[in-house]
Amino acid sequence: MPGAKQHLDELLALAAERRWTALARELASLVLDWPQEYPAAMRAPVLALFERALRECDEAARAEIAPRMGGRPDLPLKLLNELYLAAPAPLRREILMRNELERDGGAAGAPADAALLLRAARNGGRGFAAALSGVCAVPNDIAEAILADKSGEPLAVLCRGAGLDRAIFSSIAILRAPQDVPLNVYDTVPEHAARRLTGQWRSHHAAIPELVRAAE
Repeated sequence: MPGAKQHLDELLALAAERRWTALARELASLVLDWPQEYPAAMRAPVLALFERALRECDEAARAEIAPRMGGRPDLPLKLLNELYLAAPAPLRREILMRNELERDGGAAGAPADAALLLRAARNGGRGFAAALSGVCAVPNDIAEAILADKSGEPLAVLCRGAGLDRAIFSSIAILRAPQDVPLNVYDTVPEHAARRLTGQWRSHHAAIPELVRAAE
């Protein structure tokens, strides 16, 4: 099918050139309106590439793409998880509920060192995002986005997912989060969902998938 193969070659070229933002925008349109003439076998690896592109693209692109992805149960949860931090509140809740209902594992791993994190929050330095990243084992850009979020929900997700209790969350929120973060948001985050989402934040080391065979 020449049309699909040519399109696939163009997508692979963007990936090879590491043009992740352009690739993410292109793939968003493709997966939301999948052409009938494209082979079904191509869709799964395209979705895997889209997940990688979302991980690597800039924040503006994720913020642009995220609102378009709500109410699409056909999209893989791992893909939607990549958009959680950029998503509007209704999509965030949708993502959390889907994670809560998913029972195929996805554990977050070892709990974070609460005492070490609390000391870092109290020391008055500017590097708390790096400390949060190191102690909770998530990428630094994710830690920065979590701390900058005015709703406090991403911080609650990370704390719950990393095994930190409400008191630790409250201390971090008061000391390091934007002003007036609601402390009761911790109680609105489902624990299993938090573990799954935190687990994905901790495992951002996927390779670009091989797609050519699927398009043949």
